Amino acid sequence: MPPNRRHRVPEVFAEDDRQGANSQVYCKGCGQSLEGQPRHVQSRTPVAIMMCASCREKHGHELIPASGAVTFCYRCGGEDEIFLSKGMSPVTYHVCPRCVPERAARYRTGDFETPPPPPPAE
Repeated sequence: MPPNRRHRVPEVFAEDDRQGANSQVYCKGCGQSLEGQPRHVQSRTPVAIMMCASCREKHGHELIPASGAVTFCYRCGGEDEIFLSKGMSPVTYHVCPRCVPERAARYRTGDFETPPPPPPAE
């Protein structure tokens, strides 16, 4: 297992105070609302569709646009920032600066290490 994946820290998302923001999801290909797709699905239920019909046809995939295409946040519809880690096996990250600003800031500095989990509550 890669060192970054050993301790999975739950993602903390920034508050989104737009009306209805917690009840909808957005197309990864264009950022438009995905009508009829639930925001919260049961735990560990895989998401089957992350793009609208026109983007699925354009990119030939159900979940993510073609390599090199602009991507949008599934949670808020804003444009993702794309980061490429360095090293022998570089990884491409699509990160929303609105929803996960701390991670976006860390990645901008080239820090791709997962922070250690917080200490257990006493």
